[in-house]
Amino acid sequence: MIGISHSSEKRAIIDIGSNTVRLVIYNGPLRAPVVMLNEKVNARLGRDLDRNGTLSEKALKTALGALERFSRLLALHKVRDVDCVATAAARDASNGPQFLEAVRGFGLSPRLLSGNEEARASAHAVIAAFPGAHGTVADLGGGSLELIGVENGTISPRGITMPFGTLRLPGLRSNDAMAFSTVVHERLKANGWNGGRGEPLYIVGGSWRALAQQAMRELKWPVDDPHGFALPADDVLRIARQFAKGRIENPDPRVSSSRLASLPDAAALLTELVIALQPSEVVFSSWGLREGLLYAQLEPDVQAEPPMLASVAGFALGVRVSAEEAVAVAKWTAPVCDDGEDSNGHGPGSENDRILRQASTLLALAAMRTEPNLRTEEATTWALRKRWIGLDMRGRGMMAMTVFANAGLSGIPDPFDRLATRADLDRAIGWGLAIRLCRRLHGGCHTALDLSQLAATPETITLSLQERGLPLFNPAAAKDIKALGEWLGRSWRVLGPDNELIAEG
Repeated sequence: MIGISHSSEKRAIIDIGSNTVRLVIYNGPLRAPVVMLNEKVNARLGRDLDRNGTLSEKALKTALGALERFSRLLALHKVRDVDCVATAAARDASNGPQFLEAVRGFGLSPRLLSGNEEARASAHAVIAAFPGAHGTVADLGGGSLELIGVENGTISPRGITMPFGTLRLPGLRSNDAMAFSTVVHERLKANGWNGGRGEPLYIVGGSWRALAQQAMRELKWPVDDPHGFALPADDVLRIARQFAKGRIENPDPRVSSSRLASLPDAAALLTELVIALQPSEVVFSSWGLREGLLYAQLEPDVQAEPPMLASVAGFALGVRVSAEEAVAVAKWTAPVCDDGEDSNGHGPGSENDRILRQASTLLALAAMRTEPNLRTEEATTWALRKRWIGLDMRGRGMMAMTVFANAGLSGIPDPFDRLATRADLDRAIGWGLAIRLCRRLHGGCHTALDLSQLAATPETITLSLQERGLPLFNPAAAKDIKALGEWLGRSWRVLGPDNELIAEG
């Protein structure tokens, strides 16, 4: 398992966007930062750009009031690592330079991002959140839409920016749907964009995230975090066309009224992008420009850390479960868990599932440090609902199944089989039962794991105990190895020193 880099230093991003001005303070693992404070103000700086090319006095007053507060909050929180960036509104407005000079008066140092820099920041977020991502990244902001390609951690040198932000879409759609479609396709053609066909389309931005939340609600999806939610292009077209017509039944209460109001326009734009780019699927990313800026500042060795492990390890530390404990347990259980990968690169023997199993082990051990009457419910809720970066829907299902089996429970709950295949869930049950055996045999003491060894053949599971480990084998451990053997369809035996047979079944 790769070491996880933690930092006690707080980091902050101030994002001066066309629609909102936002401050986010982070701490926790460098590779999977945790939000401490997320505050925004709907200044709508870009509201009048298309009418007179300026930032209005009202918007300026609102934005500057928010930024003065943000400066004071940063001082109170003693945050020294601050990156303040401005995007399309400040970039396009004739009075943008004067506005940024006023921001400097608060002790901030705003950077004006070009359209390409904005696109690259969002691309960094996607490759950070989805290791190995390949396809197109589309970031919808208040003033503009950026597109850029990614391929296995590499970002295309050239992205494009177009004036299709959420503040501008109502005007573009005010005539008719055909005219709007023509404008979008002509802009794409004029910018020479022809990539992304048959590849995933990763979409970033609050309005599209709201679209994902609403779609998940209508589909009765068992997971409610939109990050990593993915749908085939045909399904996205169907849903986006419905939303573009304003047909939004039973609105998700988590979606703000302002996001809900912009949802039809965002859906209409997504419809045209899917038609033009013809992606294989659409993947929703909750990580965007701000997280991309943080990721770009990391050293290469930290960037290489698996975000899933970093995310779960940071959480587990809160209940005093270290990554080292999970490494020891994952190593001890490996003989009954690692059995090769399938043609899609999945399976307990694949690198992806080795990381998933270690993260699931961490979460299973963390669950044991919580209230006994709540731990199973809480742990499965963590797996299904908490935002874990780098974890897809299949991984969520398997992680939830692992912690469920680790609690000694049988059967597959209804939501899990919508996320992963039965074969994947069966594997995860094996992981959970192996963790349970290891945990209960050694009394939760990972330093005692060298007193025993687990081995396996296609027919038999063997638990070997050293002399000092003999007293650890009790009826609970016998029950656990029996349950593991039965689940895997193998006989089992327990051996003492000199291969003395202690128990078998």
